[in-house]
Amino acid sequence: MRELGLRDDKGKRRAGSYTFPPGQEMQHDTSPHDVIIGGKKVKAQCAGLVLAYSRKLFIQYYPVFTRFEAKVFLTEAFLYMGGTCSECSIDNTSVIVAFGSGPDAEIAPEMEHFARSFSFSFIPHSIGHADRKARIERSFSYAERNFLPGRSFKNWHDLNEQARKWCLQVADRKPKRSLGMSPQQAYVLEKPHLSALPAHIPPVYKILYRHVDMSGFVTIDTNRYSVPERLVGQQVEIHKKWDRVLVFFKNQKVSDHKRLIDKRDTKITAKGHHLPFKRKEYAAVSKEE
Repeated sequence: MRELGLRDDKGKRRAGSYTFPPGQEMQHDTSPHDVIIGGKKVKAQCAGLVLAYSRKLFIQYYPVFTRFEAKVFLTEAFLYMGGTCSECSIDNTSVIVAFGSGPDAEIAPEMEHFARSFSFSFIPHSIGHADRKARIERSFSYAERNFLPGRSFKNWHDLNEQARKWCLQVADRKPKRSLGMSPQQAYVLEKPHLSALPAHIPPVYKILYRHVDMSGFVTIDTNRYSVPERLVGQQVEIHKKWDRVLVFFKNQKVSDHKRLIDKRDTKITAKGHHLPFKRKEYAAVSKEE
């Protein structure tokens, strides 16, 4: 009955393959990896983008992966690739998809506008068809077996810098049997078919509004950043970047801090923002200024 196909056998099926012409598709996804940062094991989200034709790969790591991190990563990935394909295959993650799934999915307006600015479209695959983006799925396994073993990192910036170097010097240089060459060599053939990047790429940041508390700080993601104490009680505009926190008051930048990415309930005070409380110390500081 099995040989004649007369029974409903849900066993393994013969696997097929997808072929892509140069410049048609890139694939994006994320995967949780355990990494050692500052001597501690943490769960990090590995974000990856691969060109489907040449297999050129780019990965970066983030403590969480929201739409903000997605735009940060994809912007860096497109700069690394030197262009974009016309389509980007993704799963049905709510980071990019507003509702629905597969061909019926609606992309979140924020992410659809982002995609248009780089001349491509997000294409979610049907549920249960993760093999549709097998190029990027295999890359995550490759990174876990080749990049992470034996490595530790000082901080998130060190982790991502090493990941970039690994992509450039190892992943994109190693010959692949399916290609008959390395991804970097295949990329030379694909590069002319990529869409050019915009003439101006705006920085990725998230705008927040906060009132300066009575101690002269604003709170972002549980961490507190100092602003000049003359602004106590005032509302300020904050530009949260991946690595910086900028504070503006009446369109003037009043504070620029390194963002505390992997810390919670931590306070950072810039020199000159807060004067001492004691009268003698206050007078001495005022005289010096």
